[in-house]
Amino acid sequence: MISNPTPRYYRIYRLLKQAIKNLEYGFDGVLPSEHALAKKYDVSRLTIRRSLDLLQQEGLIKKHQGVGTFVSLTQAQTSPLKADINALMSSLTEMGSLTQLKLIHFSYEAPIPWLKSLLELEDDEQVQKSIRVRSYQEQPFSHLTTYVPEAIGRLYSREDLANHPLHELFKKNGIQVHSADQSLTAALADPERAAALNVEPGSALLFLRRLVKDSSGRPIEYLEAAYQPDRYEYKMKLRMLSDDEGGGWEIQNHSN
Repeated sequence: MISNPTPRYYRIYRLLKQAIKNLEYGFDGVLPSEHALAKKYDVSRLTIRRSLDLLQQEGLIKKHQGVGTFVSLTQAQTSPLKADINALMSSLTEMGSLTQLKLIHFSYEAPIPWLKSLLELEDDEQVQKSIRVRSYQEQPFSHLTTYVPEAIGRLYSREDLANHPLHELFKKNGIQVHSADQSLTAALADPERAAALNVEPGSALLFLRRLVKDSSGRPIEYLEAAYQPDRYEYKMKLRMLSDDEGGGWEIQNHSN
């Protein structure tokens, strides 16, 4: 594997920036201590300070002496551009049928605040969290983290999820998948995903988020999927619409 020539402090800065913009610490939450971050990324505290200095220069954090380092975000800083990716999701599903799936984590746990709000959970309701890795020709291809409300997660077992697609289990238990809110962006590999996908921390990944809802509009699944871009190629044909049709491009078909 070719080593990453980017300075470590800058790679950690990008990982922390990504975590902050993904609201992993909320809009005004506190970051782990310098000591904890140094241990997590296996670097010196000086390296962590350099990373935090860059975040502070961008106005993403504020340091309070003797108290901690706090996130300082506005809604505008976290609002991505939006696009229709229905065709892309169809292509990813087709690719999934050709890959091998390994379940590496299955648990029930209390959700962090933003996830609790996203899945519209009750105060004492847990989530069923699973982490799966897909491989193609014995090489890791994607890292999938899924959160399901506890009441739904109790309908199937760890063994069920290890051997069947989640949406197949939904259907088996009478849960109708109706719609989804989706987003696609580029992201940097954190230590966990980097290890699972056999890439360097800080490497670029294709990152997909999907919130699935049932026929009543209730959230039933939140998915974060990281894909290796060098093992997936998405192609499409476009047609230019006339002025009468509204102008712009229309997707004709897609392939991978």
